[in-house]
Amino acid sequence: MSMLAAGVARANITPPVGSNTWGKPADSIAGELFAKALVLDDGRTKAALVTMDLIHLRGKIVTEIRQRVEEMTGIPGRCVMLAASHTHCTPDTSQYTFANGTKRAPDPAYLDQLSAKIAGAVAEADSRLVEVKIGVGHGHAPFNINRWVPTPDGPTGARWAPNPDGPTDETLSVLRIDRTDGTPLAAVVNFAAHASVIHWGRCFSADYPGFLQETLERVYDGKMTAMFVNGASGDLKIKFLTKKEDGSDNFAYGAVEDARRWGRIVAGVALSVMEQIETTEQDVRVGVSSRDVDLPICPLPSVDEVAGQLEEKRAAGENTEWEEWVLPLLRDGTAPTAVVGEVQLLRLGDDIALVAVPGELYVEIGLRMKRELPFKHLFIAGYANRFLGYLPSAASCRQDGVRPREGCHRIFLYPARFSEGLEPAIVSAAKELAGDR
Repeated sequence: MSMLAAGVARANITPPVGSNTWGKPADSIAGELFAKALVLDDGRTKAALVTMDLIHLRGKIVTEIRQRVEEMTGIPGRCVMLAASHTHCTPDTSQYTFANGTKRAPDPAYLDQLSAKIAGAVAEADSRLVEVKIGVGHGHAPFNINRWVPTPDGPTGARWAPNPDGPTDETLSVLRIDRTDGTPLAAVVNFAAHASVIHWGRCFSADYPGFLQETLERVYDGKMTAMFVNGASGDLKIKFLTKKEDGSDNFAYGAVEDARRWGRIVAGVALSVMEQIETTEQDVRVGVSSRDVDLPICPLPSVDEVAGQLEEKRAAGENTEWEEWVLPLLRDGTAPTAVVGEVQLLRLGDDIALVAVPGELYVEIGLRMKRELPFKHLFIAGYANRFLGYLPSAASCRQDGVRPREGCHRIFLYPARFSEGLEPAIVSAAKELAGDR
């Protein structure tokens, strides 16, 4: 029997104070940011999972990281999965303009260092391979809540508010990786909730996922690497609530201590799950596959419609970047009708798999994949690889009608928002990948 081998390493990716976080200079470092690499080797195939205390990665940096990993280790770039935690207290990693005209722009020097550090962490993990035993466990973590309430008068959008009746995924999953003597080498924790306990802070922080990982590592005396994979949490938040004047619930945004508290709360479930996992020696085959998928968008706006919007916004002194970008494409007929996104699957044998999707996946799609993909243990990795924005469920698109709750198509320069065809496209791609051997 050929045993599975694994290696772990980390790199500190915290920028200096004064670097931009969401377009504002950070005035402090409330917690170090890390990229953590796990390399898996079955003797035939090597794969790397990298988790990062970042809001996301976009564009060519994913290609650059994969190329560097391949050059340094021989691990094919397609076998590298890059999953961000989506912490909102993060350095700028992509360039775009919000609807109010606020611009975000990353520091090119930081991005180059980030690429080198992530690739270096993978190379270091690859140099530390040891034979391992693995196991998976699941627990109940009722700490997230849906953040959208459909309006009662039909398909006219949704209201931003805690929705205890909305769909959620309260399962917390742990992949435990032990050395052959039974001591833990690494743990991959999968849970779905926005990393936004701290509200757009001017500090750098990994938010609750960072404190979750820190707590687990301290329990094991720093001899184990904890990693966090955020799931299908595009419409989920931590259940951190406050009361409005009318007595209704509202989302609370706190300080670093609040993020620490929630990290420890979630870590309590993760620790309980981890301690109940019995790892075993397995002849597990590692497999990685991916597809570039056309994610359909809604029907394109007309030239007259966009031209009218452009004129109105110019007169009002509002941001017109999207209108100026899309209008020439509509006029010459070259506006795309879909956005290309990568769906990736990393499997460990027949029972365990991680499926990576390129954005803020709505929970209904994640739950559907857990039901329909043929794996006993399926981890959903949202915010992975090249980030495309919110990835809405078909039900949410029908609820929204003509009033979409998300406007990321304007921020990321898509001609229209994603349509309800996005859900079957992602699920179908994941199913196809699950059938690959």
